[in-house]
Amino acid sequence: MKPLVSAHRGGGVVDGETAKARYRRAIGLGVDFVEFDVRKTGDGLCVICHDDSTASGRLIRDFAYRELAGELAGEALTYEELLGIAGGRVGLHLDLKETGYETEVVSLALAAGPLDRLVITGGDATVRNVKEQFPHVRAGLSLGDDLKHISPWLAPDVRFSELFPGRRLERSHADFVAAHQHLAQLNVLAWCDRRGIDAWVWTVDDERDIARFMNDSRVAALITNRPEVALRLRS
Repeated sequence: MKPLVSAHRGGGVVDGETAKARYRRAIGLGVDFVEFDVRKTGDGLCVICHDDSTASGRLIRDFAYRELAGELAGEALTYEELLGIAGGRVGLHLDLKETGYETEVVSLALAAGPLDRLVITGGDATVRNVKEQFPHVRAGLSLGDDLKHISPWLAPDVRFSELFPGRRLERSHADFVAAHQHLAQLNVLAWCDRRGIDAWVWTVDDERDIARFMNDSRVAALITNRPEVALRLRS
């Protein structure tokens, strides 16, 4: 069976295209999932933002939404708006990079679409919180994040725990792993295959790499900014 396709941020950003239009375009392509990140503004509104700060360097959590929308312009998109666009029409791939409001965002996603079309990815604490509150929701442990904030003497241990993630999967109760493509190639795909664990691979945009992963039976899903390429190669 060929891998599922998850459109990272709804697919590649096109000049002049709004975030709403980008997600609608991905749904029209026929992707299996649309991927998005949810963060909270200073006035408590859930918004779709990949990074924790804007181009000006100001943190999302320090904005009121009205001010944030003015800076983001066409990229401004609330969580409620995205659920209105995508809920029930496509699988929701919710990537949570912050903790503290998992209950709220997962509950809203479940209200917008069926359980079997929702997956959560995130770090150890996020996945554990989700699985403790929503044991039937599929959640994947993200592996391969930037280690620039990790002490140099700890980084090798972190990478080792990503290449051999058994203990982390057990502690977080994760159902699958979502591995950076480099880690996937090094060992994670082989490790997961031996144990019958699904492996999602991110974020793959080079056409040759997309083709290789789409033809790898060990890959359960491919996360890409070029969903149109992945779908063409899959067909």
